[in-house]
Amino acid sequence: MAVELDGNVRMRGDNGPGVRVTVVVGDRRLRLMSGDEVVGDWLVSDIGINALQDGFKIRAEGEEFVLRTSDDVALAEEIGVGTASPRLARRLAARHNPEDRTVESEPTPIPSNLAAIGFAVGGALIVLGGVFLDRADPGRGGFQFWLTFVIGGVLMVGVSYVMSLGSQYARLIATGVVVAMIATFGFAVSGRAADVDELTSYGFIAGGLVVGVAVLVSGGPNRPR
Repeated sequence: MAVELDGNVRMRGDNGPGVRVTVVVGDRRLRLMSGDEVVGDWLVSDIGINALQDGFKIRAEGEEFVLRTSDDVALAEEIGVGTASPRLARRLAARHNPEDRTVESEPTPIPSNLAAIGFAVGGALIVLGGVFLDRADPGRGGFQFWLTFVIGGVLMVGVSYVMSLGSQYARLIATGVVVAMIATFGFAVSGRAADVDELTSYGFIAGGLVVGVAVLVSGGPNRPR
């Protein structure tokens, strides 16, 4: 479908008022008419055209001129101008009414620093739980696991630093550490009765694991979009 606009053409270096023309765009062609006279008729692909703050700079058949029209937005859409001026880009966006588009809301990802802090807190809780577990049961089964929890908690604190740097591998490393700690926790609490002190230790460890899992589930770090 052809678009017909009123326009004005001024040759490069010409300080005069220019020439009034009718601009016709359709079938990938740009035609300039002055009354019944054809001023120019080109395939859009054969000419160079760039958007200016007001109008377009066109290079055709070795000549360069400035074209202004009554509706630069319609002309830009019809010929597919790739390099739009900021002013024209804003007008193009307004023409398409982006406010009317329905965009599905997505959960807001946890900022990377907040995720790192949360993961470090989870690691610290696990370290405390491991230390308390050693004190609660230094000579029995607790000794088999307390050092693993301490090391795992320290690793979580270290991974939190990697998160704060925005590393692309942070989520993978964090997930691996948390899964390993959950498996260790399952072995530690299965098949034996725990006293009050051990339950307190396991409470710290479980709390740290919950915080670590919550950070991963809530979107940090580097959750794919």
